Amino acid sequence: MDTRKPFHVRTALASAIMLLGAGAHAQTAPEPQASTLPEVKVTGSADAPASLLKTSQSLKETPQSVTVIDRERMQQQNLQTLEEVLQQAPGITVQPYQQLTTGYYARGFKIDSFQQDGVPVLMGQTAGAPEDMGMYERVEILRGANGLLQGTGNPAATVNLVPKRAPRQFGARGALTAGSWNRYRAEADVGGPVNESGSLRARMVVSHEDRDFFYDVADQKSTNLYGTAELDLGPGTVLSVGVHHQRIRSITNMAGVPFYSDGRDIGLPRSTYLDVAWDRFNWDNTRVFAGLEHAFDNGWTAKLNVNRLSGNADMKYAGANGAVDPATGAGPRLTGAAYEFENRQTSADGYLNGPFTLFGRRHEALVGVNHLRTSTEQFSANFLTPIGVPVDVWNWDPHSVPEPAVGPYTSRGPTRMVQSGAYAMGRFSLADPLKLILGGRLSRWKQSTSSASSRINSEFTPYGGLVLDIAPQWALYASYAQVFQPQTQATWEGDMLDPVQGSNREVGIKGGLLDGRLDASLALFNIRQRNRAQSDPAHPCAGAICYYIASGEVESRGIEAELNGRVLPGLDLSLGYTYNATEYLKDAQSQGQPFARFTPKHIFRLWANTVLPGNDGRLSAGLGIQAQSAYTVQSGGVTLRQGGYALASLRLGYRISKHMSAALHVNNLFDTRYYQSLSGTSWNNRYGEPRSVALTLRMEY
Repeated sequence: MDTRKPFHVRTALASAIMLLGAGAHAQTAPEPQASTLPEVKVTGSADAPASLLKTSQSLKETPQSVTVIDRERMQQQNLQTLEEVLQQAPGITVQPYQQLTTGYYARGFKIDSFQQDGVPVLMGQTAGAPEDMGMYERVEILRGANGLLQGTGNPAATVNLVPKRAPRQFGARGALTAGSWNRYRAEADVGGPVNESGSLRARMVVSHEDRDFFYDVADQKSTNLYGTAELDLGPGTVLSVGVHHQRIRSITNMAGVPFYSDGRDIGLPRSTYLDVAWDRFNWDNTRVFAGLEHAFDNGWTAKLNVNRLSGNADMKYAGANGAVDPATGAGPRLTGAAYEFENRQTSADGYLNGPFTLFGRRHEALVGVNHLRTSTEQFSANFLTPIGVPVDVWNWDPHSVPEPAVGPYTSRGPTRMVQSGAYAMGRFSLADPLKLILGGRLSRWKQSTSSASSRINSEFTPYGGLVLDIAPQWALYASYAQVFQPQTQATWEGDMLDPVQGSNREVGIKGGLLDGRLDASLALFNIRQRNRAQSDPAHPCAGAICYYIASGEVESRGIEAELNGRVLPGLDLSLGYTYNATEYLKDAQSQGQPFARFTPKHIFRLWANTVLPGNDGRLSAGLGIQAQSAYTVQSGGVTLRQGGYALASLRLGYRISKHMSAALHVNNLFDTRYYQSLSGTSWNNRYGEPRSVALTLRMEY
């Protein structure tokens, strides 16, 4: 296959950066530090709040584990997608091609709670699009249950993506990246005041990426357009609006690679592609949002955010499916179909937060409501020409099968979900060193399809925590958080099962060291998830009709340790270690066994970046380590296993001038061969990315 990109693509990417530089020179360029956004920048300091918390409490004062990955860290490691960001986050397991999207897991549970600027949004759903990071300032990760502010979900984590805001001073930035497997990317980011007084501000971010992959045939072209504006309506009142449009055209890889039927690795090349050349997976998404914020003179803040997503995707594929017979080499055959997806989401979140005095002490209160409405629909169609040909996994030609015509698309109808809730939380100062946090949420939930409807009229979710300052830099904490997950299975009596209840107990210690430049945390957690659906032994299935009872229970327990910040002048450090063990406590078939075998017991993450001495501080270097222990997956009575492994990455940066810098990134330095995810003997086992190199040129004015 000729993987060379046309010359005009490279020329267009380079021209985008040249035009950015020319436009910036046409302005009266201020000093580089003048274009920063002090009013919105978060560095992860223990003294800085995270926007998903909706209060003024700092990370050190938060009785749960919180990680912030900011724009500087993303640039240092050249992290361009949410998948790449979460691969670097402590304790997160990334599983590609789970329900036609990338699945993220924390503490053994799938992450299904996503927010944008603190508003619950539809993200990570079936056939969800990859998330580009060009429009975001930082990513905040709250691990454990978050039912108080999110509503429904798993007790895994909440991921909040914080968009870039319009700055009060002019700034222009651009980047051009060229990397392995013809990966080319251009990005431009320009913003500042629109009128003379600066009361109206705007910002635009444009990115385009054209890339192949380490496996043959597949490619992806993605374009993202983001614009936002802010208007000062009066003293302390700001109105903001924004829009993000995403267009992706790709040749996908649904098959991955199979294993032998006895569970052994075949050892196929990492470049193996067992789909057909006419595969496609395309997305067109538009997200609009608006916010109104007012700061009162008495220290209270009121904020209302609304968010709307309209998305469509289409997919057509054929890939090899079937375990390989060790004796004959036969087994896999082509299978495929065509699909279309429609996703709609409308959400809103409004709250009041501020201080109050009670019994002579100063406390803090938060009250709010949020609402989430989604509609998802999947259309499917069969091929009019049979394609089920045998696949020789050692000698497969993706161009050998003609593209078949597609029959009519059909759908079972949309799945509509509506969730709303009111929440309140108080942070009470019992004594100078001791804070008590109490809160609760009352939720309503409804889901309807063309054939059934389910609802929960009232579900209460409690929250509690204690924070004890034992020294100016250190605090002990304990917390209890819940979250619920509705179930749509029916009992023998015809009632809907009670929701799954997830509870998160956590104790730990947090520190803000070196004058707040370095965060340190150590947490012990225990999660119980109860009421999981189990087949009713008193009423066995009758054909396709089954009855259930809410009797299953699982446990996840472990330790998390994290360091994050500036250890020395010019030396940034992010280090995380997670130990996690899971178990089926009550289950008809798997009691006593791990319930999340794919989650490694040990996960270690390290990133360090330093300015090297000499040469006026122009030269910098970074080192990254991703290490984890072994994990297994059971499939058809056999066990697939990936042993423990460690990956190293390097960065070498050079500041060319006041406005320009360059960086060379090398990932998987020692070219370790490993499986990022395992699914079964038949297909969807995914190699991790081999050694890759990328060169990035950045400009800033």
